[in-house]
Amino acid sequence: MTTKAAQLSRALFGLPPRMFAWVAGDGAELLGYAAASREFSAWRGRDYLHMDCLFVSTAARNRGVGARLADAVIGFATAQGLDEVQWQTPAWNLEAVRFYERLGAVGDHKVRFSLDCARKARPA
Repeated sequence: MTTKAAQLSRALFGLPPRMFAWVAGDGAELLGYAAASREFSAWRGRDYLHMDCLFVSTAARNRGVGARLADAVIGFATAQGLDEVQWQTPAWNLEAVRFYERLGAVGDHKVRFSLDCARKARPA
């Protein structure tokens, strides 16, 4: 975790920052968080904000925490002159899908791929 913490610190606090984060709390209790990065879409020919995470603890769900975090992310995107926020969630996460639809978001049916570059670079 030390390496991950250092990488997150550089992304959040480097100049310029590569990632932005919002935290919801109640005193010392962490209720949830969101994280996003500015990205460029070649397909659309413009920048957008990619929300990588929006998490609300089980105990804090259905209390408006997720909606307030989403509003903060959307407000940040708007202040940055961006007209779109994109994110994804697994299709099996029906609770998240319903939440995002209540926000007014529209799902886009895609298949997400990832490739371990170090593994790919090794000879078979």
